[in-house]
Order: sequence, then structure tokens, then C-alpha cells
Amino acid sequence: MNQILELTALPESFARPADFDLAAWWRGHVVDFRAGLHRDEATVRLSPRGRKRLREVACELVVVAAETTAGPPDADGWVTAVLPIESLTHAHGELLRLGAQVEVLAPAELRDMLAATAVDLAALYAPPAH
Repeated sequence: MNQILELTALPESFARPADFDLAAWWRGHVVDFRAGLHRDEATVRLSPRGRKRLREVACELVVVAAETTAGPPDADGWVTAVLPIESLTHAHGELLRLGAQVEVLAPAELRDMLAATAVDLAALYAPPAH
């Protein structure tokens, strides 16, 4: 959806320097912008499937953080890692995408949010009582 509601062209103009690479500048700006969004972190356990799924649903910054902070796998292949997060609310939505393939260890508030959602989902999908 377009977020520009109104635009007025001004008579001023400028000359872009010949050596200015707009595509390279934009790529760098996007990386810096995304890095600035992640102001907190969450410690999680990821299953092997969760690690694979994370690559499909998270931005590169989060995937790289997961891979570089991952400890050794346990007997079932789960690893503990530290993920950068934007906010508790955003992390809640993002980590729900991993379902039961992720367990939040910290922060406690994020863990509680996910646990409450799991309870709500279990109630919603519970078979009707007979």
C-alpha cells in the first residue's frame, strides 16, 4: 500500500556526483537501518527444524546472530542462541512463526507472552467436549 498521500514537486534541483552509486548507498542504508531496529535480544533454544525455518522467515541479521551465537547441539540437536529483537511485541509475532521449534529462555516477559498465546491456541483448537 502506498504511504504517500500527497506530493508537491519543488523547482529546486541538484546534480548527483558522477561517482555516487545510489544502489550501493541504498544497500548500506538498509543494513544500517535494520541493525538499528534491533535494540534488545532474546535467548532461545532452536530445534534443527527451527534453525532451518529461521532462515526462511527472519532477516539476515537475525539468522547470522543465531548461527554465530549458537552453542553446541544437545542430544536432540537443539541449540541455544541469542537473537537480536526489535521489541517484545515484534519478537512475539516473529517467533510464533517457528511454532514449537523454538523455546524462549529469556526475557521472561517474552516467554510468558508466547506461553499465553500457546494456551489460547490450544483452547481454540481443542476438540469440542462431548
